[in-house]
Amino acid sequence: DGTVRVWTVAVGSRPLDKGTLNGHSDWVRCVAWSPDGEFVASASDDKTVKIWKVATMEEVGTLRGHSGWVTSVAWNHDGSLLASGSNDNTVRL
Repeated sequence: DGTVRVWTVAVGSRPLDKGTLNGHSDWVRCVAWSPDGEFVASASDDKTVKIWKVATMEEVGTLRGHSGWVTSVAWNHDGSLLASGSNDNTVRL
């Protein structure tokens, strides 16, 4: 549905809905937390990757360049690079 839900999960407690990240115009295929936990990246069938600041639940950027659905995202070990994979047979950094 083009959204990302963020949940607070504690051992022994029910998950709490922290909020919804709205902005994609098509299905979200993958999400990944940055290593420092400050950001979430989301990959979508709308051919974009969006970066979200978790503390404010706001979109801070949109990455474009794929010509097909973006199906995966992954941060490197220190969060300085983000890789995105697409069904256009490319990986972008």
